[in-house]
Amino acid sequence: MPSRRDLLSASAAFTAACAASPAGNADTTGAPVDPDVIDLPSPITPNDEFYVVAMSFWLPDEAFLAAHTLTLAAEGEEVVLTVDDLRALGGSTQERTLSCIGSGSGRTTGNAVWTAIGLAELLAAVGLAPAPELGAIRITAGDGYVTDLPRADLDAGLALAFDMNGEPLPAAHGAPIRALMPGRYGMKQPKWITRVDFVPDIEPGFWESRGWSQDAFYLVASWFYSPTSGAIVSLETGAWITGIAFAGERRIVRVEVSADNGERWDEAEIVYAGGPGIRATWKYRYLPDAAGDVDLRVRATADDGTVQEQLEDYDADLDGLEAWDYLRLTVE
Repeated sequence: MPSRRDLLSASAAFTAACAASPAGNADTTGAPVDPDVIDLPSPITPNDEFYVVAMSFWLPDEAFLAAHTLTLAAEGEEVVLTVDDLRALGGSTQERTLSCIGSGSGRTTGNAVWTAIGLAELLAAVGLAPAPELGAIRITAGDGYVTDLPRADLDAGLALAFDMNGEPLPAAHGAPIRALMPGRYGMKQPKWITRVDFVPDIEPGFWESRGWSQDAFYLVASWFYSPTSGAIVSLETGAWITGIAFAGERRIVRVEVSADNGERWDEAEIVYAGGPGIRATWKYRYLPDAAGDVDLRVRATADDGTVQEQLEDYDADLDGLEAWDYLRLTVE
């Protein structure tokens, strides 16, 4: 079993790899908060504000894009396709949220409208029928990243995307082809895909071999968006607090905020309801009781009744952080 030091090291490595885009909510550290401003994230995250996982700082160059092909392979049979081949088959648009398993920040959760083709549909279109005993799908990316998924994910909606918010995938987000997999953190949705192999069994991929979850199922999570920690709130007027909540294929039905570390919870208003696979946004009118520093906490509830819990201060199981986000404010 890995030691606590090993777990902390792996957690720190992935957290460092989850790098948020420089765009996003304004930094209000040390500044008075306008009590009338409701600073909510856009329901659809613009491409240049969508978070980026910088594992190896690799990006495809023109040569890679010009020569790129996608190989579908099973038992020695291969079908080689270009992104134009995928576009010719059509695909469909879907709104879907991605979130990084290695970060406790809503800034590494983004929501976009993707154009993608289901992998099952693609296999049928090209006449590739992997034998039933090939129970795993191995996805290989242009930077050498590898991860395996169970074959059952074909029926769960595993798709290959080539457009993002109406544009061809940007280089940082997987050009020319990336994976979309409902219900699983971003580590199971590789970018820059070059191969999809059907193999007998699941084996540990890049992050899995370093202790991270093989399943990587989304947990119920919520985060503050605005203001940022260190902001100053008026005792007389209070302020609007906003944020994000997400639970994978489960729908967010409630968001609550606490000013006393979970002794009492006040319900926030869900502004953008999202849905299965789509994050929700919320707002809460905070009216402080007294001057001084205060730590707000937030938790979410999913439609299956699961309530987000404060279970760990760091990601001990390397399967996503089970903790309430907090926001420190100064009330004057």
